[in-house]
Amino acid sequence: MGRNQTWWFFMAAIVVATLLPSPTKAGRLELKNEISGVSGVRKSRLSVRCWSNENDLGWDVIKPMKSRVWKFTTMNMWPFQKTEFRCQFRSGFGTTSQDVVTVFSVQSGFRRECGDGRDECIWVSKRDGFYQRRVVRDEGSRKEFVDVLKSKWVWKW
Repeated sequence: MGRNQTWWFFMAAIVVATLLPSPTKAGRLELKNEISGVSGVRKSRLSVRCWSNENDLGWDVIKPMKSRVWKFTTMNMWPFQKTEFRCQFRSGFGTTSQDVVTVFSVQSGFRRECGDGRDECIWVSKRDGFYQRRVVRDEGSRKEFVDVLKSKWVWKW
């Protein structure tokens, strides 16, 4: 192989290597129930049904001050950016304004909304609505959390 051919082969190998699917670090999805100040336990429960492109996680009930965590490997390479989790939520105060909420996606714009965690998305139900808990870093690089209201509870039944 001539010098020119070796250079082109080397460049082609680099391009192919960068395009090969490589999973990112494990993704993490957490759903928290922080509904408080309610007289009945039934009203403070959070019912969730979640699924991804490959798995249906089914319905689950999260009791007050408890959470559910899922960890998974994400594919973060075009055109394979497909890892996405969607959920339905029901509480004693109603449901989210959207019937189906995307709670995790490998799309970079979505992950930026999750905050500095990037591969970690936290969602919190409270008495007044459904929040996305964003991870931010303070000046000392310590994790802090900011809750952003995504939906008030609404009645649709």
